[in-house]
Amino acid sequence: MRHKEHTQTSGSKTEPMTETVPHAVMLDYPTEGEVITSASYTFRISAPKNGDKIEVSINQGEWLPCRQEGGYWWYDWSGYEPGEYQIRARMHAADGKMKLTMLRRFDVKTRA
Repeated sequence: MRHKEHTQTSGSKTEPMTETVPHAVMLDYPTEGEVITSASYTFRISAPKNGDKIEVSINQGEWLPCRQEGGYWWYDWSGYEPGEYQIRARMHAADGKMKLTMLRRFDVKTRA
């Protein structure tokens, strides 16, 4: 399944082309429906080599930069509360396009 948002010009504003392509950039962890019980968690993202920058957004919040190491991209997360969450990753490709993952849902159940 592909979802594309083409470059649009509205008045003087031009927006970049964005594609939602499940296999171009992929959230490896957390898995769909995973329950996180630890005080910190590291998200892992797989992306093709033409990815210049990977970011994640948790609960549709701001985009947070990931670090690249060992062939993957990582985001270290901590300071969260118990609850239901969703995450999405995006890749800035060398050709200027952005590629998005599908939303991934997971839960946090930490002990007090």
